Amino acid sequence: MKSALILFSTTFLAVTGVSADEWNISTYQGLYSQTNLGQILLQGKTHYQPGYISAATVGKPTDYGIFGLKLETEGQVVRHTGRDKHMEFNGLVMARTEELFNLPITFAMAEGLSLATRNPDLENPRKSIGNPGTESEYSRNLLNYLAFEVEVGVPLDAYKPRAFVRVHHRSGIYGILCPPTCGSNYLGYGMRFSY
Repeated sequence: MKSALILFSTTFLAVTGVSADEWNISTYQGLYSQTNLGQILLQGKTHYQPGYISAATVGKPTDYGIFGLKLETEGQVVRHTGRDKHMEFNGLVMARTEELFNLPITFAMAEGLSLATRNPDLENPRKSIGNPGTESEYSRNLLNYLAFEVEVGVPLDAYKPRAFVRVHHRSGIYGILCPPTCGSNYLGYGMRFSY
């Protein structure tokens, strides 16, 4: 209950600064990668495992910005399948660049909270015959959420469709919320529409 209250409070505070112009909805699919965030972002390394996500999101631009980036809020409902079978709820604030060189391409980074309905198996390294040097650690239902995204606009006026690629990252912030190696990374792709 305490975790749900923290997630609700964060989402409420993020939404209080929203603008009145438009909303956006998106859906994306993702595949679990058993590599850390740095390996994915800096080296392009992935080691896919049978873990999948399907996400539906609702977002809204705000009237605020930081360091020249536009701020948006987003709420997510995520379904996990494959090795994990649970739901995840995320509330986040996203900082997005303006379109680059008059092309419909933007980059974004998001920060927020993530609440899983059960402790995800893929986030819990276990000592085993295949991994004898691994210490058994346990993740938590409530973790930090980060996202890194590249969005490309499609040249249609109706509903402003945009395709995007996103890294969906849950983490314990290097041992603050759970042991240092807990967390998960999913590489996803999806579509976003404004109305």
